[in-house]
Amino acid sequence: MIKANDWRKERMAQIRKLIRKSDPDIYEEQKYKMPSNPGGIPVWYNNGMICTGETYNKHLRFTFPKAKELKKFDTCGLLNKQSAIVIKETDELNETAFKNLIKAAVKINKEKNKLKSISKLARSITFG
Repeated sequence: MIKANDWRKERMAQIRKLIRKSDPDIYEEQKYKMPSNPGGIPVWYNNGMICTGETYNKHLRFTFPKAKELKKFDTCGLLNKQSAIVIKETDELNETAFKNLIKAAVKINKEKNKLKSISKLARSITFG
Protein backbone atom coordinates (compact mmCIF):
# COMPACT_ATOMS: atom_id res chain seq x y z
CA MET A 1 0.00 0.00 0.00
CA ILE A 2 1.36 3.44 -0.91
CA LYS A 3 1.65 5.92 1.97
CA ALA A 4 0.05 9.35 1.47
CA ASN A 5 3.37 11.21 1.37
CA ASP A 6 5.24 8.58 -0.63
CA TRP A 7 7.10 9.69 -3.80
CA ARG A 8 5.59 6.75 -5.67
CA LYS A 9 2.06 8.14 -5.28
CA GLU A 10 3.12 11.49 -6.73
CA ARG A 11 5.01 9.87 -9.59
CA MET A 12 2.09 7.53 -10.39
CA ALA A 13 -0.20 10.60 -10.57
CA GLN A 14 2.29 12.24 -12.96
CA ILE A 15 2.33 9.12 -15.18
CA ARG A 16 -1.49 8.95 -15.18
CA LYS A 17 -1.61 12.53 -16.47
CA LEU A 18 0.94 11.76 -19.19
CA ILE A 19 -1.07 8.73 -20.30
CA ARG A 20 -4.30 10.76 -20.43
CA LYS A 21 -2.53 13.53 -22.39
CA SER A 22 -1.23 10.96 -24.86
CA ASP A 23 -4.70 9.83 -25.86
CA PRO A 24 -7.98 10.99 -24.30
CA ASP A 25 -9.69 7.69 -25.23
CA ILE A 26 -7.43 5.65 -22.95
CA TYR A 27 -9.20 4.36 -19.87
CA GLU A 28 -7.89 2.85 -16.67
CA GLU A 29 -9.09 -0.16 -14.69
CA GLN A 30 -7.83 -1.69 -11.46
CA LYS A 31 -6.95 -5.35 -12.11
CA TYR A 32 -5.13 -8.29 -10.59
CA LYS A 33 -6.43 -7.81 -7.05
CA MET A 34 -4.88 -10.22 -4.53
CA PRO A 35 -4.73 -10.51 -0.73
CA SER A 36 -1.21 -9.06 -0.84
CA ASN A 37 -2.44 -6.15 -3.02
CA PRO A 38 -6.19 -5.71 -2.45
CA GLY A 39 -6.35 -2.51 -4.51
CA GLY A 40 -4.87 -4.23 -7.55
CA ILE A 41 -2.79 -2.44 -10.15
CA PRO A 42 -3.79 0.13 -12.75
CA VAL A 43 -4.10 -1.16 -16.30
CA TRP A 44 -4.60 1.23 -19.21
CA TYR A 45 -6.54 0.34 -22.37
CA ASN A 46 -7.47 1.67 -25.78
CA ASN A 47 -8.44 -0.96 -28.35
CA GLY A 48 -6.55 -3.41 -26.14
CA MET A 49 -4.10 -3.24 -23.27
CA ILE A 50 -1.54 -0.42 -23.34
CA CYS A 51 0.38 -1.05 -20.12
CA THR A 52 0.19 -1.95 -16.45
CA GLY A 53 1.53 0.17 -13.58
CA GLU A 54 3.00 -1.71 -10.65
CA THR A 55 4.26 -0.22 -7.39
CA TYR A 56 7.24 -1.79 -5.65
CA ASN A 57 9.18 -0.71 -2.57
CA LYS A 58 11.91 1.10 -4.48
CA HIS A 59 10.45 1.70 -7.93
CA LEU A 60 7.45 1.87 -10.24
CA ARG A 61 7.24 -0.50 -13.16
CA PHE A 62 5.20 0.07 -16.31
CA THR A 63 4.95 -3.10 -18.37
CA PHE A 64 3.93 -3.05 -22.03
CA PRO A 65 2.53 -6.33 -23.40
CA LYS A 66 3.30 -5.29 -26.99
CA ALA A 67 6.86 -4.20 -26.22
CA LYS A 68 8.28 -6.24 -29.10
CA GLU A 69 6.33 -4.12 -31.60
CA LEU A 70 7.01 -0.94 -29.60
CA LYS A 71 10.80 -1.30 -29.67
CA LYS A 72 11.00 0.42 -33.07
CA PHE A 73 9.19 3.46 -31.63
CA ASP A 74 11.36 3.57 -28.48
CA THR A 75 14.06 5.89 -29.80
CA CYS A 76 15.19 6.92 -26.29
CA GLY A 77 15.57 3.41 -24.89
CA LEU A 78 12.84 3.70 -22.24
CA LEU A 79 11.89 0.01 -22.41
CA ASN A 80 14.16 -2.50 -20.71
CA LYS A 81 14.69 -6.13 -21.76
CA GLN A 82 11.67 -7.19 -19.70
CA SER A 83 9.26 -5.03 -21.75
CA ALA A 84 8.99 -2.43 -19.01
CA ILE A 85 9.93 1.05 -17.92
CA VAL A 86 11.30 1.06 -14.39
CA ILE A 87 11.27 4.39 -12.55
CA LYS A 88 13.15 4.92 -9.30
CA GLU A 89 12.73 7.91 -7.00
CA THR A 90 15.56 9.98 -8.48
CA ASP A 91 15.00 8.98 -12.12
CA GLU A 92 14.03 11.59 -14.68
CA LEU A 93 11.44 10.50 -17.22
CA ASN A 94 11.59 11.78 -20.78
CA GLU A 95 7.92 12.79 -20.90
CA THR A 96 7.83 13.36 -24.66
CA ALA A 97 9.33 9.93 -25.36
CA PHE A 98 6.92 8.31 -22.87
CA LYS A 99 3.87 9.94 -24.48
CA ASN A 100 5.11 8.91 -27.92
CA LEU A 101 5.44 5.33 -26.70
CA ILE A 102 1.86 5.40 -25.39
CA LYS A 103 0.62 6.81 -28.70
CA ALA A 104 2.51 4.10 -30.58
CA ALA A 105 0.93 1.40 -28.37
CA VAL A 106 -2.54 2.76 -29.16
CA LYS A 107 -1.69 2.81 -32.88
CA ILE A 108 -0.50 -0.81 -32.73
CA ASN A 109 -3.71 -1.85 -30.96
CA LYS A 110 -5.89 -0.07 -33.51
CA GLU A 111 -3.99 -1.62 -36.43
CA LYS A 112 -4.28 -5.11 -34.94
CA ASN A 113 -8.02 -4.65 -34.37
CA LYS A 114 -8.46 -3.38 -37.92
CA LEU A 115 -6.66 -6.45 -39.30
CA LYS A 116 -8.81 -8.75 -37.15
CA SER A 117 -11.97 -7.08 -38.47
CA ILE A 118 -10.81 -7.39 -42.08
CA SER A 119 -9.88 -11.04 -41.54
CA LYS A 120 -13.23 -11.79 -39.90
CA LEU A 121 -15.08 -10.07 -42.75
CA ALA A 122 -13.08 -11.97 -45.36
CA ARG A 123 -13.87 -15.30 -43.66
CA SER A 124 -17.57 -14.51 -43.49
CA ILE A 125 -17.62 -13.64 -47.20
CA THR A 126 -15.57 -16.68 -48.21
CA PHE A 127 -17.34 -19.24 -46.04
CA GLY A 128 -20.70 -17.51 -45.92
